[in-house]
Amino acid sequence: MKRTALALCAALASGAASADTILGFDASAGIWQPTYTGGIGADNFNMDEFSLAEDNITFLQAALEHPIPLVPNIMVSHSTIQTDGAAQLGEFVQFGDETFLVGSDVSADLDLSHTDATLYYEVLDNWVNLDIGLTARQYKGELSVASAIQSETIELNGYLPMAYGMARFDLPFTGWSIIAQGNGTGYKGDTHTDLTAKVRWDFAPALDFAVEAGYRVWSLEVQELDDLQTDIEIKGPYLGLNLHL
Repeated sequence: MKRTALALCAALASGAASADTILGFDASAGIWQPTYTGGIGADNFNMDEFSLAEDNITFLQAALEHPIPLVPNIMVSHSTIQTDGAAQLGEFVQFGDETFLVGSDVSADLDLSHTDATLYYEVLDNWVNLDIGLTARQYKGELSVASAIQSETIELNGYLPMAYGMARFDLPFTGWSIIAQGNGTGYKGDTHTDLTAKVRWDFAPALDFAVEAGYRVWSLEVQELDDLQTDIEIKGPYLGLNLHL
């Protein structure tokens, strides 16, 4: 009986030690410099007319992977998407419940910042890595449009479910890898996708640091999401730093 108890304790201790060694943590921080195209508002006003500022967007992502069967891994990420611009309207344009007059000089502030919480499973884990899961994306933003005599603010708040996928191909003995990552959802003709393709270089393997660079394309086509009507595409280069433990 004592031998059995000792064997069980040894097995549990060995399992705990093994779990500690295969817990994984991955974090990335970077900047994204996009351009904005498409239409916005009930009259599909061309966003190019606003001459929106192409400011750098900050991006953060952190993931924790564990060895517990059937329990998904978790990842949290955040993108701060904020820009502003101005235009002179060549026609009547409706934003929300307000119709802005032709010839008006209007300013616009656009905030599409969002936070993702993703539960995913690691399907493959060797020189080819494949993750699939589900994301709850929380938007906390708004579109504010104002002229000398009119103003309107359309809030974009709430959660949006999205499918998640990531594929990484490690190039053996080089320290380089190719990564495709994205989220997507669609319902009754409305679609939302957020896709990133990038390369990663482990320039300091002993320190678990890597640099990554790529291209991110974010698109939102909706008839009415919290009164926001858009057909927007935001795309541009991405540069980041990665830590993998």
